[in-house]
Amino acid sequence: MPSDRVWVKVHHSKTGETVVAVCDEELLGKKIEVSEGFTVEVSEAFYGGALIARDDLDKYIIQAKILNLLGETAVSYMVEKGVVPEGAVIRVGNIPHVQIYF
Repeated sequence: MPSDRVWVKVHHSKTGETVVAVCDEELLGKKIEVSEGFTVEVSEAFYGGALIARDDLDKYIIQAKILNLLGETAVSYMVEKGVVPEGAVIRVGNIPHVQIYF
């Protein structure tokens, strides 16, 4: 059963942009099979900052110039809030994913 908690990590790029990476709690450390022989790792280095309730995401999102979301909980919350249009959601190995530039 999916959790209502997400991992969130804030990165600061060399060009000064703030990247906020968010993934569902249960995805951290997993490998997602995108196609036969091709997997993507949901790495702790990129997503593994703080484990928070999804309702606490707002204070992180307002910092973002680039927002990277992975998982049902993270993506659906941002769609419900109107931050992410449903048409922007793609699936990576059947898991919802969005990357938005503000």
